[in-house]
Amino acid sequence: MHVNVSMHKGIFTLEFQPEDDEPIQRKAEMANMSCYLRGPEDWEISDIHPDHIALSVLLIVRPWFNKSLHLSFGVSQRFADACQKMNITITPVDLQIIPYDSDLAEYLGLAYSGGADSTAALSVLPPSTIPFFLDRPDSGGSLYSKEAALHSVKKLSQIGYDCQIVECDLELIRKPLGFPTDLSNGIPAILFAKKMKLFGIAYGTVLESLYGLGRIQYKEYSETSHYKNWWDIFAQAGLPLSYPTGGISEVGTELICSKSSIGNLSQSCIRGTAMEPCHFCWKCFRKQTVRGALNIIEHNMEKTHHLLKSKEVRSKLLQLPISHENVLLFSFARLDLTHYPKGFIQRFDNENSLAYLAHWYSKSRIYIHERIREYTEARIRSYIGVNSSEMENQLEDWNNQDRINRLNPLELD
Repeated sequence: MHVNVSMHKGIFTLEFQPEDDEPIQRKAEMANMSCYLRGPEDWEISDIHPDHIALSVLLIVRPWFNKSLHLSFGVSQRFADACQKMNITITPVDLQIIPYDSDLAEYLGLAYSGGADSTAALSVLPPSTIPFFLDRPDSGGSLYSKEAALHSVKKLSQIGYDCQIVECDLELIRKPLGFPTDLSNGIPAILFAKKMKLFGIAYGTVLESLYGLGRIQYKEYSETSHYKNWWDIFAQAGLPLSYPTGGISEVGTELICSKSSIGNLSQSCIRGTAMEPCHFCWKCFRKQTVRGALNIIEHNMEKTHHLLKSKEVRSKLLQLPISHENVLLFSFARLDLTHYPKGFIQRFDNENSLAYLAHWYSKSRIYIHERIREYTEARIRSYIGVNSSEMENQLEDWNNQDRINRLNPLELD
């Protein structure tokens, strides 16, 4: 794939030209061949390190290119070598380019969405952390609303956070609409890393995603394809990854937000308005269920029955396994299932209360940048404590396969 970059009055543009044999129609289609990111008018291409542009390109086109990227600019030998280890060839290599030195940088960038997980991440990170919000331009046909997230960013800015709102349309590359890779929402932070003096990029990734607990079984992150694809490449770009909430379940991030001074700004629903979720989507169902189980909110069965009428919620509940099933098992172990449709008692019956989901899985500390590790660990412990070795063993033994095998589809009527 050939990639051309340009900058005009602060608008950074990437243009892609696939090779004839490149599979631009996979599970998701590469529907557009360009995207842009809007910065301040005085932003120059020289303000971006070439390796950071190349990393951003990888995050956008990884699903579609055939392991060779031909760029209109050079990258450092260090970054090219890191890509080569992944059987990715990037050309040209410019031996004059000095790799980005994050030791001289001062700040951590956080890919911030406004939801509970990224707000919990911000709550445990140093206050000097810079939240970057990827501001998606309005596109027809999408149910997404950014009103709540922008409200959160505005409030964070008012209390002293150096929030950056960066307009970027990279989601339009993909059809159906969405991020091409799960880390591509960090591209604003990556492209501004040199200008903003960032030493790393953090994400609000949670335990369910990092260790697979929301799926069939626990898997050590360092053994996953995700780690092998991205960990070293980010490091060799001079922007090591950090997952401050990587050892914290969705249960834990809700607990942190209930105690944090900024937690009330979070809203995971992306269809409602500021401070008012839609009360009809899957996230609303899951978050309301967890918060009710934790007594963060009063459990409202009227709202629950309304949510259970949603086609999206019903579709999710009929899956085997359900997305983030461990979180629901934790929650329903603490709720009165006789108020739910028949079948809930059998579907969510579980001999383990999953109490470990309310505390920190401390082995995840290795995925927190060493410069902020001690501070972040102390903050996490102050909010939710840490799992005992026995609980950590239970967490690592998570395997949902046998239970799923003996279940019948959930009856919702």
